[in-house]
Amino acid sequence: MKLELYTDSRECDVLQAEWDTLVQRSVSNVLFMTWGWQCAWWEAFGTGKQLRLLALRDNGGRLAAVAPLFAQDTFMDVDAVLPEIHVEHPVPTANGQMRRTLHLVGGTEVSDYLDIVAPADHHREACLSLVEALASQSDWHVLDLRCLPTGSPTLATVSELARARGWGVQQAREDVCPVLELPGTWAEYLTLKLNKKQRHELRRKIRRAEQETQVEWHWANDFVSLEPALDTFFRLHKTSDPGKEVFMDERMQGFFRAVARFALQKGWLRLSTLTFNNQPVASYVCFDYAGDRLVYNSGFDLSAYSDLAPGVVLVGYMIEEAIQRRLRRFDFLQGNERYKYDFGASDTEVMRLLVRR
Repeated sequence: MKLELYTDSRECDVLQAEWDTLVQRSVSNVLFMTWGWQCAWWEAFGTGKQLRLLALRDNGGRLAAVAPLFAQDTFMDVDAVLPEIHVEHPVPTANGQMRRTLHLVGGTEVSDYLDIVAPADHHREACLSLVEALASQSDWHVLDLRCLPTGSPTLATVSELARARGWGVQQAREDVCPVLELPGTWAEYLTLKLNKKQRHELRRKIRRAEQETQVEWHWANDFVSLEPALDTFFRLHKTSDPGKEVFMDERMQGFFRAVARFALQKGWLRLSTLTFNNQPVASYVCFDYAGDRLVYNSGFDLSAYSDLAPGVVLVGYMIEEAIQRRLRRFDFLQGNERYKYDFGASDTEVMRLLVRR
Protein backbone atom coordinates (compact mmCIF):
# COMPACT_ATOMS: atom_id res chain seq x y z
CA MET A 1 0.00 0.00 0.00
CA LYS A 2 1.14 3.52 -0.79
CA LEU A 3 0.01 6.58 1.18
CA GLU A 4 -0.28 9.95 -0.58
CA LEU A 5 -0.75 13.30 1.15
CA TYR A 6 -2.54 16.15 -0.64
CA THR A 7 -2.33 19.68 0.75
CA ASP A 8 -3.51 21.58 -2.34
CA SER A 9 -7.10 21.06 -3.47
CA ARG A 10 -6.08 21.60 -7.10
CA GLU A 11 -3.85 18.53 -6.92
CA CYS A 12 -6.83 16.39 -5.83
CA ASP A 13 -8.38 16.46 -9.31
CA VAL A 14 -6.39 13.32 -10.13
CA LEU A 15 -8.64 11.48 -7.66
CA GLN A 16 -11.94 12.51 -9.22
CA ALA A 17 -12.32 9.63 -11.67
CA GLU A 18 -11.96 7.05 -8.88
CA TRP A 19 -13.56 8.89 -5.97
CA ASP A 20 -17.29 8.21 -6.32
CA THR A 21 -16.69 4.59 -7.35
CA LEU A 22 -14.79 4.17 -4.09
CA VAL A 23 -17.57 5.89 -2.12
CA GLN A 24 -20.11 3.44 -3.52
CA ARG A 25 -17.97 0.55 -2.23
CA SER A 26 -17.29 2.22 1.10
CA VAL A 27 -18.61 1.02 4.45
CA SER A 28 -20.37 4.40 4.57
CA ASN A 29 -21.78 5.03 1.10
CA VAL A 30 -23.21 8.48 1.81
CA LEU A 31 -23.96 11.49 -0.36
CA PHE A 32 -21.88 13.81 1.81
CA MET A 33 -18.65 11.95 0.97
CA THR A 34 -19.12 12.14 -2.82
CA TRP A 35 -16.68 14.17 -4.90
CA GLY A 36 -19.18 16.88 -5.78
CA TRP A 37 -20.30 17.46 -2.19
CA GLN A 38 -16.77 17.50 -0.81
CA CYS A 39 -15.58 19.95 -3.49
CA ALA A 40 -18.57 22.24 -2.94
CA TRP A 41 -17.93 22.28 0.80
CA TRP A 42 -14.25 23.06 0.41
CA GLU A 43 -14.95 25.83 -2.12
CA ALA A 44 -17.43 27.45 0.28
CA PHE A 45 -15.73 26.91 3.63
CA GLY A 46 -12.08 26.01 3.00
CA THR A 47 -10.66 29.52 3.33
CA GLY A 48 -8.19 29.69 6.22
CA LYS A 49 -7.95 25.93 6.50
CA GLN A 50 -5.12 23.60 5.51
CA LEU A 51 -6.06 20.54 3.48
CA ARG A 52 -4.53 17.26 4.68
CA LEU A 53 -6.16 14.67 2.48
CA LEU A 54 -4.70 11.19 2.83
CA ALA A 55 -5.16 8.76 -0.09
CA LEU A 56 -4.22 5.09 0.10
CA ARG A 57 -3.44 3.11 -3.06
CA ASP A 58 -3.13 -0.63 -3.34
CA ASN A 59 -0.21 -2.43 -4.96
CA GLY A 60 -1.89 -2.12 -8.35
CA GLY A 61 -2.12 1.65 -8.04
CA ARG A 62 -5.90 1.70 -7.49
CA LEU A 63 -7.44 4.07 -4.98
CA ALA A 64 -8.20 1.99 -1.89
CA ALA A 65 -9.15 4.58 0.76
CA VAL A 66 -9.38 8.31 1.38
CA ALA A 67 -9.32 10.30 4.62
CA PRO A 68 -10.22 13.87 3.55
CA LEU A 69 -8.98 15.88 6.53
CA PHE A 70 -8.21 19.53 7.06
CA ALA A 71 -6.45 21.43 9.84
CA GLN A 72 -7.43 24.72 11.42
CA ASP A 73 -6.59 26.77 14.49
CA THR A 74 -9.56 26.61 16.85
CA PHE A 75 -10.27 28.65 19.97
CA MET A 76 -11.74 26.05 22.31
CA ASP A 77 -12.41 25.16 25.95
CA VAL A 78 -9.55 22.76 26.58
CA ASP A 79 -11.03 21.60 29.90
CA ALA A 80 -14.30 20.38 28.37
CA VAL A 81 -14.61 16.65 27.81
CA LEU A 82 -16.20 17.35 24.44
CA PRO A 83 -15.53 20.99 23.56
CA GLU A 84 -17.96 22.78 21.28
CA ILE A 85 -16.37 23.26 17.88
CA HIS A 86 -18.34 24.82 15.03
CA VAL A 87 -16.56 24.93 11.70
CA GLU A 88 -18.90 26.76 9.31
CA HIS A 89 -20.13 29.33 11.85
CA PRO A 90 -17.56 29.50 14.69
CA VAL A 91 -19.00 30.40 18.09
CA PRO A 92 -16.87 32.49 20.50
CA THR A 93 -15.74 30.54 23.55
CA ALA A 94 -15.09 32.22 26.90
CA ASN A 95 -11.79 31.33 28.59
CA GLY A 96 -10.67 29.25 25.63
CA GLN A 97 -7.25 28.46 24.21
CA MET A 98 -6.04 28.07 20.65
CA ARG A 99 -5.54 24.50 19.49
CA ARG A 100 -4.69 22.98 16.12
CA THR A 101 -7.64 20.73 15.25
CA LEU A 102 -8.21 18.20 12.46
CA HIS A 103 -11.64 17.55 10.93
CA LEU A 104 -13.18 15.70 8.03
CA VAL A 105 -13.98 17.82 5.00
CA GLY A 106 -17.71 18.38 5.31
CA GLY A 107 -17.52 20.29 8.58
CA THR A 108 -19.90 20.24 11.51
CA GLU A 109 -23.11 21.93 10.35
CA VAL A 110 -24.06 21.05 6.77
CA SER A 111 -23.05 17.39 6.26
CA ASP A 112 -25.20 14.89 8.15
CA TYR A 113 -23.02 11.78 7.68
CA LEU A 114 -19.21 11.79 7.34
CA ASP A 115 -16.57 9.07 7.46
CA ILE A 116 -13.32 7.78 6.07
CA VAL A 117 -13.93 6.54 2.52
CA ALA A 118 -12.89 2.90 2.52
CA PRO A 119 -14.46 -0.46 1.66
CA ALA A 120 -14.61 -3.13 4.35
CA ASP A 121 -11.57 -5.03 3.05
CA HIS A 122 -9.34 -1.95 3.33
CA HIS A 123 -10.96 -0.15 6.22
CA ARG A 124 -8.69 -1.21 9.07
CA GLU A 125 -5.59 -0.64 6.97
CA ALA A 126 -6.91 2.83 6.10
CA CYS A 127 -7.43 3.64 9.78
CA LEU A 128 -3.97 2.34 10.65
CA SER A 129 -2.39 4.45 7.89
CA LEU A 130 -4.33 7.48 9.11
CA VAL A 131 -3.20 7.10 12.71
CA GLU A 132 0.42 6.44 11.69
CA ALA A 133 0.40 9.51 9.46
CA LEU A 134 -1.02 11.64 12.27
CA ALA A 135 1.58 10.29 14.69
CA SER A 136 4.31 11.54 12.34
CA GLN A 137 2.85 15.06 12.32
CA SER A 138 3.65 17.14 15.38
CA ASP A 139 1.58 20.26 14.73
CA TRP A 140 -1.92 19.14 15.74
CA HIS A 141 -3.59 18.70 19.12
CA VAL A 142 -7.10 17.38 18.50
CA LEU A 143 -8.68 15.06 15.93
CA ASP A 144 -12.43 15.71 15.87
CA LEU A 145 -14.36 13.22 13.72
CA ARG A 146 -18.00 14.26 13.50
CA CYS A 147 -21.22 12.79 12.11
CA LEU A 148 -19.95 9.20 12.01
CA PRO A 149 -22.79 6.79 11.18
CA THR A 150 -23.43 4.52 14.14
CA GLY A 151 -22.71 1.42 12.05
CA SER A 152 -19.31 2.63 10.86
CA PRO A 153 -16.28 0.66 12.12
CA THR A 154 -14.25 3.90 12.11
CA LEU A 155 -15.44 4.71 15.63
CA ALA A 156 -14.09 1.51 17.20
CA THR A 157 -10.99 1.11 15.03
CA VAL A 158 -9.60 4.63 15.31
CA SER A 159 -10.38 4.63 19.05
CA GLU A 160 -8.44 1.41 19.52
CA LEU A 161 -5.44 2.58 17.50
CA ALA A 162 -5.39 5.99 19.19
CA ARG A 163 -5.51 4.50 22.69
CA ALA A 164 -2.65 2.17 21.75
CA ARG A 165 -0.53 5.29 21.20
CA GLY A 166 -1.52 6.74 24.53
CA TRP A 167 -3.81 9.40 23.11
CA GLY A 168 -6.97 10.45 24.92
CA VAL A 169 -10.23 9.29 23.36
CA GLN A 170 -13.81 10.40 23.95
CA GLN A 171 -16.89 9.08 22.18
CA ALA A 172 -20.43 10.43 22.33
CA ARG A 173 -23.69 10.40 20.46
CA GLU A 174 -23.67 13.63 18.49
CA ASP A 175 -27.24 13.59 17.23
CA VAL A 176 -30.04 11.39 15.96
CA CYS A 177 -31.23 10.91 12.39
CA PRO A 178 -34.86 9.75 12.39
CA VAL A 179 -35.42 7.33 9.50
CA LEU A 180 -38.62 5.91 8.04
CA GLU A 181 -38.43 2.46 6.48
CA LEU A 182 -40.72 2.62 3.45
CA PRO A 183 -43.22 -0.18 2.76
CA GLY A 184 -44.44 -1.18 -0.69
CA THR A 185 -47.55 0.99 -0.95
CA TRP A 186 -49.03 4.21 0.43
CA ALA A 187 -51.87 2.22 2.00
CA GLU A 188 -49.34 0.01 3.81
CA TYR A 189 -47.50 3.11 5.01
CA LEU A 190 -50.65 4.59 6.51
CA THR A 191 -51.60 1.29 8.14
CA LEU A 192 -48.23 -0.09 9.25
CA LYS A 193 -46.12 2.99 10.02
CA LEU A 194 -48.64 5.38 11.59
CA ASN A 195 -50.85 4.97 14.62
CA LYS A 196 -54.54 5.82 14.44
CA LYS A 197 -54.07 9.45 15.50
CA GLN A 198 -51.13 10.07 13.15
CA ARG A 199 -53.00 8.49 10.24
CA HIS A 200 -56.09 10.58 10.92
CA GLU A 201 -54.13 13.83 11.20
CA LEU A 202 -52.15 13.31 8.00
CA ARG A 203 -55.23 12.42 5.98
CA ARG A 204 -57.19 15.31 7.48
CA LYS A 205 -54.53 17.91 6.73
CA ILE A 206 -54.01 16.80 3.15
CA ARG A 207 -57.77 16.61 2.52
CA ARG A 208 -58.43 20.03 4.05
CA ALA A 209 -55.67 21.70 1.99
CA GLU A 210 -56.99 20.12 -1.19
CA GLN A 211 -60.58 21.17 -0.40
CA GLU A 212 -59.85 24.77 0.57
CA THR A 213 -57.15 25.70 -1.96
CA GLN A 214 -55.83 24.80 -5.36
CA VAL A 215 -52.89 22.58 -4.40
CA GLU A 216 -49.94 21.93 -6.71
CA TRP A 217 -46.44 20.68 -6.10
CA HIS A 218 -43.51 19.94 -8.37
CA TRP A 219 -39.80 19.17 -8.54
CA ALA A 220 -37.12 21.32 -10.15
CA ASN A 221 -36.20 18.82 -12.86
CA ASP A 222 -33.79 20.80 -15.05
CA PHE A 223 -31.37 23.70 -14.93
CA VAL A 224 -33.97 26.11 -16.32
CA SER A 225 -36.29 25.53 -13.35
CA LEU A 226 -33.49 25.15 -10.78
CA GLU A 227 -32.55 28.79 -10.16
CA PRO A 228 -36.09 30.14 -9.63
CA ALA A 229 -36.85 27.14 -7.41
CA LEU A 230 -33.74 27.86 -5.34
CA ASP A 231 -34.70 31.52 -5.06
CA THR A 232 -38.11 30.44 -3.75
CA PHE A 233 -36.51 28.04 -1.30
CA PHE A 234 -34.12 30.70 0.06
CA ARG A 235 -36.96 33.18 0.52
CA LEU A 236 -39.15 30.67 2.34
CA HIS A 237 -36.23 29.37 4.38
CA LYS A 238 -35.15 32.77 5.65
CA THR A 239 -38.64 33.97 6.50
CA SER A 240 -39.71 30.81 8.33
CA ASP A 241 -37.45 31.38 11.34
CA PRO A 242 -35.16 34.26 12.48
CA GLY A 243 -32.28 31.87 13.12
CA LYS A 244 -32.50 30.56 9.57
CA GLU A 245 -31.93 34.02 8.14
CA VAL A 246 -28.63 34.20 10.03
CA PHE A 247 -27.70 30.69 8.92
CA MET A 248 -28.49 31.27 5.24
CA ASP A 249 -25.92 33.99 4.56
CA GLU A 250 -24.37 34.62 1.14
CA ARG A 251 -21.68 32.01 1.65
CA MET A 252 -24.22 29.37 2.68
CA GLN A 253 -26.43 30.22 -0.29
CA GLY A 254 -23.44 29.71 -2.56
CA PHE A 255 -22.85 26.31 -1.03
CA PHE A 256 -26.50 25.29 -1.47
CA ARG A 257 -26.45 26.40 -5.10
CA ALA A 258 -23.28 24.41 -5.76
CA VAL A 259 -24.55 21.16 -4.23
CA ALA A 260 -27.92 21.58 -5.94
CA ARG A 261 -26.27 21.96 -9.36
CA PHE A 262 -23.99 18.96 -8.96
CA ALA A 263 -26.78 16.81 -7.52
CA LEU A 264 -29.15 17.75 -10.35
CA GLN A 265 -26.49 16.80 -12.87
CA LYS A 266 -26.13 13.43 -11.16
CA GLY A 267 -29.90 12.91 -11.02
CA TRP A 268 -29.95 13.03 -7.20
CA LEU A 269 -31.60 16.39 -6.50
CA ARG A 270 -35.23 16.52 -5.37
CA LEU A 271 -36.02 20.20 -4.83
CA SER A 272 -39.77 20.51 -4.26
CA THR A 273 -42.12 23.49 -4.16
CA LEU A 274 -45.69 23.39 -2.86
CA THR A 275 -48.20 26.09 -3.84
CA PHE A 276 -51.62 26.92 -2.47
CA ASN A 277 -53.65 29.00 -4.96
CA ASN A 278 -50.43 29.53 -6.97
CA GLN A 279 -48.60 30.98 -3.95
CA PRO A 280 -45.42 29.13 -2.84
CA VAL A 281 -45.95 28.01 0.76
CA ALA A 282 -43.38 25.26 1.32
CA SER A 283 -40.12 24.01 -0.19
CA TYR A 284 -37.85 21.08 0.62
CA VAL A 285 -34.33 20.36 -0.58
CA CYS A 286 -34.02 16.57 -0.75
CA PHE A 287 -31.67 14.12 -2.42
CA ASP A 288 -32.33 10.60 -3.68
CA TYR A 289 -29.12 8.68 -3.10
CA ALA A 290 -28.34 4.95 -2.80
CA GLY A 291 -32.01 4.04 -2.41
CA ASP A 292 -32.78 6.65 0.25
CA ARG A 293 -34.56 10.00 0.11
CA LEU A 294 -32.57 12.44 2.25
CA VAL A 295 -34.65 15.33 3.62
CA TYR A 296 -31.97 18.00 3.83
CA ASN A 297 -33.56 21.40 4.48
CA SER A 298 -36.85 23.27 4.24
CA GLY A 299 -38.60 26.62 4.15
CA PHE A 300 -42.19 27.72 4.76
CA ASP A 301 -44.39 30.79 4.43
CA LEU A 302 -45.89 31.07 7.89
CA SER A 303 -47.72 34.31 7.12
CA ALA A 304 -50.28 32.67 4.85
CA TYR A 305 -52.10 29.34 5.03
CA SER A 306 -50.24 28.32 8.19
CA ASP A 307 -53.46 26.75 9.48
CA LEU A 308 -53.36 24.38 6.50
CA ALA A 309 -50.00 22.88 7.58
CA PRO A 310 -48.21 23.19 4.22
CA GLY A 311 -45.07 21.48 5.54
CA VAL A 312 -47.00 18.41 6.64
CA VAL A 313 -48.86 18.28 3.33
CA LEU A 314 -45.68 18.46 1.28
CA VAL A 315 -43.86 15.81 3.32
CA GLY A 316 -46.87 13.53 2.91
CA TYR A 317 -46.73 13.99 -0.87
CA MET A 318 -42.98 13.35 -0.91
CA ILE A 319 -43.31 10.13 1.12
CA GLU A 320 -46.01 8.84 -1.24
CA GLU A 321 -43.87 9.67 -4.27
CA ALA A 322 -40.81 8.02 -2.68
CA ILE A 323 -42.85 4.84 -2.19
CA GLN A 324 -43.92 4.95 -5.84
CA ARG A 325 -40.24 5.21 -6.80
CA ARG A 326 -39.50 2.09 -4.73
CA LEU A 327 -37.06 3.88 -2.46
CA ARG A 328 -36.24 1.95 0.68
CA ARG A 329 -35.93 4.71 3.28
CA PHE A 330 -37.05 8.27 3.96
CA ASP A 331 -34.19 9.75 5.98
CA PHE A 332 -35.02 12.96 7.86
CA LEU A 333 -31.30 13.43 8.69
CA GLN A 334 -30.03 15.11 11.85
CA GLY A 335 -32.40 16.56 14.43
CA ASN A 336 -35.11 15.22 16.72
CA GLU A 337 -37.93 17.55 15.66
CA ARG A 338 -41.32 16.14 16.64
CA TYR A 339 -42.81 16.17 13.14
CA LYS A 340 -40.35 13.48 12.00
CA TYR A 341 -41.76 11.00 14.49
CA ASP A 342 -45.33 11.96 13.56
CA PHE A 343 -44.52 10.55 10.12
CA GLY A 344 -43.41 7.23 11.66
CA ALA A 345 -39.63 7.69 11.73
CA SER A 346 -37.38 5.96 14.27
CA ASP A 347 -34.00 7.14 15.54
CA THR A 348 -30.64 6.16 14.15
CA GLU A 349 -27.52 7.80 15.57
CA VAL A 350 -24.47 9.70 14.44
CA MET A 351 -21.42 9.65 16.67
CA ARG A 352 -18.53 11.95 17.54
CA LEU A 353 -14.99 10.76 18.13
CA LEU A 354 -12.56 13.18 19.77
CA VAL A 355 -8.87 12.26 20.01
CA ARG A 356 -6.33 14.29 22.00
CA ARG A 357 -2.68 13.48 21.55
